[in-house]
Amino acid sequence: MPMESSLLTRVITPLAIGFIMFGMGLSLTLNDFKRVWKEPKAVCTGIVLQIVGLPTLGFALVWFLDLSPVTATSVMILSACPGGAITNLVTFISKGDAALSVSLTAVNSLITVVTIPIVVTFSLAHFMGHDIASQVDSLTLSLGIIVITIPPILLGMLTKIKAPDFAARSDSWVKRGTIVFLVLLASFAIHGEKQMFMDNHKELLSLALGLCLSSLLMGAVVSRLLGFPRKHILTLAIEVGLHNSAMGIVIAISFLQINSLAVFSAFYLVIEYILSGILMSLMNSPFGVKFLGELNLVPVGSNGDEKI
Repeated sequence: MPMESSLLTRVITPLAIGFIMFGMGLSLTLNDFKRVWKEPKAVCTGIVLQIVGLPTLGFALVWFLDLSPVTATSVMILSACPGGAITNLVTFISKGDAALSVSLTAVNSLITVVTIPIVVTFSLAHFMGHDIASQVDSLTLSLGIIVITIPPILLGMLTKIKAPDFAARSDSWVKRGTIVFLVLLASFAIHGEKQMFMDNHKELLSLALGLCLSSLLMGAVVSRLLGFPRKHILTLAIEVGLHNSAMGIVIAISFLQINSLAVFSAFYLVIEYILSGILMSLMNSPFGVKFLGELNLVPVGSNGDEKI
């Protein structure tokens, strides 16, 4: 068992998240980062919602529900993680702004290298005690996240620049590989804490649904109040609502080495994929278009452009 645990924490999970980040890098270009200056209001809104809004929402949720220390900390870890690999695909199929989604995922993935350790160490101290929190070095955690995030992304971007044909050909199998790794990560996390999962699956289901839906709603409401067009409203809702659950699992298992903290992220991964499928189907149905129109989210101006 110790050898299996060591193999999981030191090899399999870091490789899995590295592969997922490499796949993300294959979809990025330098222009995706330059969009910060082209659409500063939308990008900055997405960043603030990610860095401030989500941890605040997560903390309010765990405080209101009076969750156990482990579950509360798990929610906070996931709340600190950026949008996941699926957000770009969901945004594209749901007729959002795919380019903005890619930019937000890229920028937030870089910024959260700094913010995740802050949220994690605070949450450990607040919910699980200073003794446990003192065992975690924020700098080491930050460096670890940098190693499994930035080099794979840069390698993916470099591959796209230097070998565009290979990058295009490999797109399909990289996406399939990403799904396989996500399933493996979730399976490992749940298998390692089967009893906890069985004892708390109803609470985890309600909590995952609540966090995902409230995150989506927060992104939609804030962007609506700021007067963004429909595509941006959809994009920000999706980007805020769908988290990088794989990152939450890796942080819990590989860096903190507290497997129980990975169970909620694994469960959330399943729930967000189911809700993503429902959202994509809804947005491409006549009902979805009519529903958005009735909410006045898609008014049409005299020139035919979408306005808010």
